[in-house]
Amino acid sequence: MTDPLLWLRITSIIAIALVYMLFDVFNRRSVPSLYVYGTLAYGAVLTAAYANVYAVAESALVALAVLALGYVVYRIGQLGLADVIELAALSLMLPVQAAPFAAASAQYSLPFVLSIVVNAGIASLVIAPLYYIPKAFRKLGSRIDSMLSRADIVRAAAVTAAYAMFLAFLVAVAGIGMAGIALVLVMMAGSSLMLFFEKPMTEVMVSRVTYRDLEEGDIIATNLMSRREIAAARRRVPAFSRLVTPMLIGSMKRKHFSSRLPVYKHAMPFAVSIFVGACAALLFGNLILYILPF
Repeated sequence: MTDPLLWLRITSIIAIALVYMLFDVFNRRSVPSLYVYGTLAYGAVLTAAYANVYAVAESALVALAVLALGYVVYRIGQLGLADVIELAALSLMLPVQAAPFAAASAQYSLPFVLSIVVNAGIASLVIAPLYYIPKAFRKLGSRIDSMLSRADIVRAAAVTAAYAMFLAFLVAVAGIGMAGIALVLVMMAGSSLMLFFEKPMTEVMVSRVTYRDLEEGDIIATNLMSRREIAAARRRVPAFSRLVTPMLIGSMKRKHFSSRLPVYKHAMPFAVSIFVGACAALLFGNLILYILPF
């Protein structure tokens, strides 16, 4: 690869994703707005550098789709706004990946950002259980037994069985390779562990705080609240939802909402998974393609 502009795009992706991760990890999940919007503008400059109307239009459409879909996911409390803009910025830097560096894997002209998202999701399935389950045992001790239920066992067993049947199909019918088999087994283990230990893992990610300690963009761990607690919160504050907004904080203040809520104050930043996913995408491409029978 001798194209200096392509090298610039690749090094920019790695560097910018790394800085996002460092801000999230060491700056209390707070990424400066100047950096966030600056990376988006920088991505737009790299898109304009294609100097081809079709390539520029394709890149812009992909980024707009990321922003639109990402905002919906942000509003339902599943992703941070900075993560959405990071993904859009990375998509502008490299809209479509021709081929990964470390594997001869066709990418079928799929958007590069899709590879990042898929790989980041798989990375989360590995990183989260490895980090939070031991931490849960250290923090909760014997209390962890009371947080595990039969429903958790059933869910984890059902997901394990579904993965096993899917893998059997891929081996028998699609002729999946060893890389694909290993990837499915990793995903199966991660998914099952996260379902089984969901409540203990969530417990170590949260702090119970009043509205005075809420910040815009915080996520409320509603899975640690009973239906009665959620219903009571919504009766007092109709705007109550997983995502903490200025309007929600203002409503709680006006209603003198004094209850403590479980809020993800110690959750692993998704920027960690995005960085791992971007590096994996550059090296190996979209990991899901090792599983699908193309």
